[in-house]
Amino acid sequence: VAIEPLVNLPSLRTMSMSPEEYFRSLPPVTKTYLCAAVGLTMAEYLGIVKIQMIILNYGLIFSKWPQIWRLVTSFLFFGKFGMPVLFQFFILGRYLNLVETASYKPSEPGKTAEMVTFLLFGAICLLVLAYFVPVFYLGPSLSFMVLYNWSRSDAMNHVSFWGFRIKQWHVPFVMLLMAVLMKSNPILDLFGIMVGHLWHFLTEIVPQVYGRQIIWTPNFIYRMFDNRPPRTFAGRGGYSLRD
Repeated sequence: VAIEPLVNLPSLRTMSMSPEEYFRSLPPVTKTYLCAAVGLTMAEYLGIVKIQMIILNYGLIFSKWPQIWRLVTSFLFFGKFGMPVLFQFFILGRYLNLVETASYKPSEPGKTAEMVTFLLFGAICLLVLAYFVPVFYLGPSLSFMVLYNWSRSDAMNHVSFWGFRIKQWHVPFVMLLMAVLMKSNPILDLFGIMVGHLWHFLTEIVPQVYGRQIIWTPNFIYRMFDNRPPRTFAGRGGYSLRD
């Protein structure tokens, strides 16, 4: 599936980059997550790790000997290697990159910490959903959450989808419909849309409509990822300092 904005198309410089140059140009959070996801998925494909050791299993997480690594590996594993997984990597790499470079620029103080908060919020909410609706891995859900938030960043912008012009905020739902038509299980995509909308509601709508800030980046995350004084809340992507 090819999705390209009708505006802000990749520059000639970007299109002329070699794979190595493009990889080096990725922002830090996108680069780290993409490498970890590709690495673990390929490790399972090559038989280096067994799928039974990395999928989400609350019975083993809360067992006598807690296997807490599953809370992390379930977001790095995207399923059995194949074309659907490659497409998921495309969604993750492209839209995580777009969100990070547009709303969480690493060059701005505190932004990397706020990007980590964004992903942590999504991961925690998805783990809660997965407790009630069992699924084995959540990587696709988190990447779909990222896609949904990209779609809301300029909701009325038009994009090209297989030659059809649609509004940017329609993209996640069109892709969800395609998954249903192809007889894929849409539950992971639905999880991503639900959590993505919850983030959008709490960080965009609530502050604007009710004048209240519900989500913030804790001070220790600022110190851990930026080691720079965080900014006070000032609209989109900004969070007040709290311990």
